[in-house]
Formats: sequence, structure tokens, C-alpha cells
Amino acid sequence: MNTSTLTIRLPKEQREALRRWAKALKKTESEYIRELLTRDLDNRTLRERMGDLAGSLDSSQAIGKPHPLKALIRKRNWRK
Repeated sequence: MNTSTLTIRLPKEQREALRRWAKALKKTESEYIRELLTRDLDNRTLRERMGDLAGSLDSSQAIGKPHPLKALIRKRNWRK
């Protein structure tokens, strides 16, 4: 990977939060920031990025009872 260096200034609170998140994810701060930028700079729409998740919620009946989220999803569905 061909890289270049970018220097930015962050408020102390942001830097501390960056350190905490990177540590929690077991990544370096640079790796974490690169991932954030990659996601943010992705030009695809949310629908395109999530297309492979379509239909992944299994709302089938389990042991004779409807899935507990099915009623809630139907209740909140604005496309009735």
C-alpha cells in the first residue's frame, strides 16, 4: 500500500475517545481512522451497501409462535 502522512489537530477529548475506541477494537489509531474514512468516503448509497442484507431477518414461525419482532415491525411499518 502506497501511503502518505496527514497531520491533524484534535481536541483532547476527541483524541482520548479515539484512543479508547481503537484500543477496544484492538486496532491502531491509524487503522481505525482509515476504516472510518473508507466508510465515509464510500460513494455507494446505503441501499447499495446493505443490499446483501435484504431479506436476512427470519420472521418465520418458531415452535408455533410468530417471531417476537414480527408484530413490532408490522406495527411500526409506515408502508401499511
